[in-house]
Amino acid sequence: MRHLDTESLGMLIAIVDTGGFTAAAERVGRTQSAVSARIAQLEESLGVRLLERSRRGIALTETGERLVAHARRLLAYESEALSDLKGGTPEGSVRLGMPEDYIDAYFTPAIARFAAAYPRIEISIRCDLSKALEPEVERGHLDLALFTRDLSRPTGELLKREKMLWLAARGHRPERNDPLPLALFPTGCRARPHIAAALDAAGRGWRVACTTSSMGGIHSAVETGLCITALPECAAPAEWRRLGAAEGLPPLPDTEVGLVLAPAASPAARRLAETLRAAMATPKAAEAA
Repeated sequence: MRHLDTESLGMLIAIVDTGGFTAAAERVGRTQSAVSARIAQLEESLGVRLLERSRRGIALTETGERLVAHARRLLAYESEALSDLKGGTPEGSVRLGMPEDYIDAYFTPAIARFAAAYPRIEISIRCDLSKALEPEVERGHLDLALFTRDLSRPTGELLKREKMLWLAARGHRPERNDPLPLALFPTGCRARPHIAAALDAAGRGWRVACTTSSMGGIHSAVETGLCITALPECAAPAEWRRLGAAEGLPPLPDTEVGLVLAPAASPAARRLAETLRAAMATPKAAEAA
């Protein structure tokens, strides 16, 4: 086989992104049988198996993983070339990853201007811990990601530094409890070790009263008065109390917001990265105005 069929590669990527043949067929505008036939032809022409089917669903083989990584780059180059020749605005889809607490703080201010400038680009968002998002860009499963940088091993492009704040709901005083009850994101959250280390260094006893993977869970736990939490300033609800030395709480290190972009990112992904950079560089006072 001397050439790869880009249409078949697009179908393979659609299967991976949507998790099955039916959803992939809807995305590419073909029948399920047509998609299945094209993938079978691709496997036959390459002489390798690309997908494994089981009761748990469909998964890429090792060869399939390698081909999909190449396919994403090939299709990105094709899209860039066509866009350049046509002189039009970029189109297509972009897969963005970020922690959930970044949605309102960073994505919402940027999406309005991005949608106005690039109405033909579709954005899909995956929310997860930063530790999980970085490798997904490397594997080609995401086009770009906003994430909290690991302060001991910073990677990606530094976009912003944010203060970390101790927070509690109004009308409650959980900070008076000993040990101090905390609402935290799960183990793997990059802020969590720094929160624990700061309290330990200050000799303040603490316990995890609530572990949750969602901002909604953190909000509920704090609002009930069960516990306090620590969040970046950008994600802190305005109505919550800011705590500090007066409540016997130590200062926390700043958090760093990073951006990682796939090496072969499409023009659409690069435009989104540019929009996020611009939005995060805008002072809050200017945004409010």
